[in-house]
Amino acid sequence: MTMIYQNKIARFALCAMAGSFLASCNLDEELTSVYNADNAYVTEQNAQEGVNGIYRYLKGGTHPATFYLNDVSTDAAYKAGLDYEIMNDNNLAGNVDVARAYNGNWQMIGCANSAIDNITPMDESRFKDAARKKELLAEAHFMRAFAYYQLTNAFYRVPLITNGFYDAVSSPVLASVEALDSLMEQDLLIAASALPDTWEKKNVGGEGGRPTAGAAYGYLMRLYMRKAGYQREQGADASESWQAALNYANRVIATGRYALQPTIWDVFDPTSEKSLYNNEIIFAVRSSEKVPSGSSDIALYFTPWSYNYGWDIFSIPLELYWKYDATDQRFSKLLVGEYTDVYDANKKYKVPTRREVGTLNNESSSPIVVELAQAYTNKYFYEKAGTYNYNTPNNLILLRYADVLLCKAEILNELNGVNQTSLALLNQIRERAFGNTTHDYAMTDFTTKADFRSALCDERLLELNNEGCRRIDLIRMGLWKDRMDAYMDAIKSKVETKERNMGLTSGALSAEWSVYPKFSTAPLKRFDKRRYYPIPKVYSSKYPDLLNNRTFQEE
Repeated sequence: MTMIYQNKIARFALCAMAGSFLASCNLDEELTSVYNADNAYVTEQNAQEGVNGIYRYLKGGTHPATFYLNDVSTDAAYKAGLDYEIMNDNNLAGNVDVARAYNGNWQMIGCANSAIDNITPMDESRFKDAARKKELLAEAHFMRAFAYYQLTNAFYRVPLITNGFYDAVSSPVLASVEALDSLMEQDLLIAASALPDTWEKKNVGGEGGRPTAGAAYGYLMRLYMRKAGYQREQGADASESWQAALNYANRVIATGRYALQPTIWDVFDPTSEKSLYNNEIIFAVRSSEKVPSGSSDIALYFTPWSYNYGWDIFSIPLELYWKYDATDQRFSKLLVGEYTDVYDANKKYKVPTRREVGTLNNESSSPIVVELAQAYTNKYFYEKAGTYNYNTPNNLILLRYADVLLCKAEILNELNGVNQTSLALLNQIRERAFGNTTHDYAMTDFTTKADFRSALCDERLLELNNEGCRRIDLIRMGLWKDRMDAYMDAIKSKVETKERNMGLTSGALSAEWSVYPKFSTAPLKRFDKRRYYPIPKVYSSKYPDLLNNRTFQEE
């Protein structure tokens, strides 16, 4: 079967012909000799290629930005040498990862707009049946909604452009949150009404990375949860939004297409076709080890060279590593806190305990012990270590069933307070993690809705870290400042322990914690604009209204 991969390039030029603010597909010019204004979008194959072209920019809009923007900026991930520009808002308008996310998602929107504009007027006789035209349009609408969802999660407000022939000389202005949400809702409803539950039996060029009706319901759930979080933050009644989110969570579940895998490793295992296409995954950026144009280097980002010949870009903070119970399979199967150097079998790297910080380095021991300042995740395990082959099959999972179950638990708690169904859903995730019921929560563990929300927030960190969820979760739950301040306090405590263990004077290593906002002249605020990112200055300097994208309620 043919899969749709993150880097697949459709041989199609209409996107390039449709000028668009930040959004044209920019395919090679020679492709206009294949399709032009007279012969494009004539056949069903043309329409299929137009939709396929949207996926060309999926990688640019999601990797590595998903992790950089949503995990490294929180207590879920760490990037050495970052200088903490994310948390301190240092020159983010000129940051390449921020720009990559902005550009990639706008390019998807531009190609989706072009596909929608051109497929809509095509006569149904051009397709093998009327349902096929609706299906193609549904796919384009989903991808447009997905890209806008990504943009609004990262930048809060952006322009709203739905015309594939948008005048490139126009001056775009920021749309309201309400207008952006309305467009995404409409697109996702169109998608849900015509996308199949599965592509397995469709002979339309592959199914691997295409969205399904379940994915559309899942993003409608997320959209309404985010809206409810905004409403609660503003002191408004969010019950209607929570109820809508519940409806869509139930629709995902009711498809019967998704299930938790037996173990957490089964979700991420890149070594077998069965695992790569397991039915816990609802929507993902797929990769191929067989098709270089569709491959991903994602695995290299999450492993150090000394462990698995990787690039050591993203890692796990010790503060998160220490939160896990040792019997939790999300710890034992997914986290790497100890390993032998791939070049030197007499050198061992090891994460210290909270009390050991600063004491493990020992050049005279055998094996030599090197203290790790961070741990690593095997969610993106590089199975081809030492081969220098970067055509890897690892998925970038954007929505999975475990997330939906935790979301439903959250929604029911917001609607009804602490309840047995929410508790059972939370415990379902924990029972897989521990392989038993010993670590289940009981109703008596929670007194208030806020208590359960806090526990759920912590569980989502343990389950979904480095999957692009954390910053969005913290904002929606109203816990961004609380958890970020606690994270920075924990870093300070760790460094102070290290000073004592090394016999250093108090404050000798203060530079390791004083760089964080908690200890600066600009500490975090509940409604801090630093929860979101500035639109890249290459655009905001040309279109001044874009400078105001993070303007909202302040403390």
